[in-house]
Amino acid sequence: MKKSFALITLGAILEYYDFAIFIYFAKAIGESLIPLHNETANLIASFGIFAIGAILRPLGGIIFAHFGDTRGRKNIFIYTVLMMALPTLLIGFIPNYTQIGIAATIMLILLRCIQGLAIGGEIPGSVVFAYELSNKANKALNTNIVIAGTNIGFFIASMLGAILLKQSNLPYSAWRIAFIIGGIFGIISYYLRKNLTETPEFSKYQEFVDKQPHPPIRELLLNHKKPLIQMLAFGSLLASSLAVFTFFMPTYLSTYYKFPMDKLLEYNSYSIIIFVISAFIAGKFHYLFAKKFLATGTIIFTISSYYLFSHYQSLTLNQIVIYHYLILVFIGIICGRLPVLSASFFPVQVRYSGVGLSYNICFGIVAGLTQVILFSLIKFTGIMLIPAIYITIFASFAMLFILTVENKQLTEYQ
Repeated sequence: MKKSFALITLGAILEYYDFAIFIYFAKAIGESLIPLHNETANLIASFGIFAIGAILRPLGGIIFAHFGDTRGRKNIFIYTVLMMALPTLLIGFIPNYTQIGIAATIMLILLRCIQGLAIGGEIPGSVVFAYELSNKANKALNTNIVIAGTNIGFFIASMLGAILLKQSNLPYSAWRIAFIIGGIFGIISYYLRKNLTETPEFSKYQEFVDKQPHPPIRELLLNHKKPLIQMLAFGSLLASSLAVFTFFMPTYLSTYYKFPMDKLLEYNSYSIIIFVISAFIAGKFHYLFAKKFLATGTIIFTISSYYLFSHYQSLTLNQIVIYHYLILVFIGIICGRLPVLSASFFPVQVRYSGVGLSYNICFGIVAGLTQVILFSLIKFTGIMLIPAIYITIFASFAMLFILTVENKQLTEYQ
């Protein structure tokens, strides 16, 4: 069992490692592969290309989830990690724009599209796999192993980014080395995953697959709209706040307030440790974090975000780090609650599809578009409170979910 959970986690590590290094090195990637000479425009273009891959995640989620709900979790789960790894590796070898012109940009876009499709099936598969392998008492904690993997990916990307940026005699660009390392890790993960076996819950259901009246996605949209909307509302709060306070923040603080990027990445990597601990606490003691806590925490979190974005210009880096660490405790708890809830809200016949569609809309479209939306709006409006307003919108959606869900749905699982 422990070996299976370790293999599940490998893809989660790679997904968020790739997610993070693209954002952390967006400026360098843009300078190498995109023909724009204005710094802000180049950065927006880089995040725009990143967002193209993210937008494709719901489509990838629908495709892979269909086969996951009809042919089995294992078969799909093995190949999604390979489809993520190969583009990551190849991005590291794209020649510079000065060498091959616009072809460099086109190659980057195509590889990001392939990644986006594959990622759409990866984390939902991880959550479903962990949920269905666990007994009722451990479902909340074990699905957090997946979350631990995503944050290990954050941590590795941040630490590696900080280390590479300090080197002055590298044989290749720092961002290229980061992508190549990620690609090699993913290919190794593919070979290791071949040892996985099918989940017991799907194995019991498999004989009834052909008797289902509708394809999984149609069944989901016809008969399970309410849980889908609920998971979109709750997941969007996590996706937006996570994107703002981990991915967006280093580039934001270095661009507008001139804090050193290597220091920001270093502190960001340490913050992920707090995030992981919070998520595990939420998984272990899930019954403590129900309606009252989530409602109160969401309100406090929203107010705190307004305070921070109003005062960054007067805060020292150490003060900012302390505030961010405190905020990440709450975001980590939300992160620890989401995976088990997203799996428990859907029955086995549409579980992969339900988790896949809700997760990919939140973390593909919402999280994927966060950077380009926020930088673009700040550029065109000059309003530095834009990120706080953005968070408030999704916090409002989450409050609607919290107010309409029953308490037992947050603590009892199928």
